[in-house]
Amino acid sequence: MSAELSVSLLAIVLLLIGGALILPQAESALLKLPRHKLAGILLTALCMGWTCWTLLHHPIDFLAFLTPTKIVIGGLILTPLICLFLDNLLCARALGGLMMLWPTPIILATRDYVTTLRLIPITLGYISLTLGMVAVFHPWTVRMTCERLSEYRTLRLTVAAVLLLAGVLCFISVGSFGKVVGH
Repeated sequence: MSAELSVSLLAIVLLLIGGALILPQAESALLKLPRHKLAGILLTALCMGWTCWTLLHHPIDFLAFLTPTKIVIGGLILTPLICLFLDNLLCARALGGLMMLWPTPIILATRDYVTTLRLIPITLGYISLTLGMVAVFHPWTVRMTCERLSEYRTLRLTVAAVLLLAGVLCFISVGSFGKVVGH
């Protein structure tokens, strides 16, 4: 995927999430999100599918023994097991997984551009990666964050403004892509 497309998609997602947090319905949705069963199952399936796809296309040396068949079968077996045994705050864990997965294609796609603005999506990626690890290993932090965002309207609107600004900055950085290092 090209850097322009990757960062544009990131910008759109940031704008959509930021815009959704502004809506009055966000308050009740935030309270339900961390424990939402169907969303948790769907996001877990998305995470496992994305992980399998990544392993198939970007193999890791110490996992070289995993053939494409083993990767697909492993994903198909692990997804329902995760949903069954980690059902408490499953959606929060899956959101953390997505926060850890999306930065890799962005960072790989933008690292070779000669522009300082490429650091915007890269920095957002590393922040998301760190927060994603916290969400996966301590999913109750997602629940507590959602509770605070639903409880304090000013905080929710501030987070929405930051996400909207990050989305706009990502679109601006896309416009700066051009010259590639070494060309």
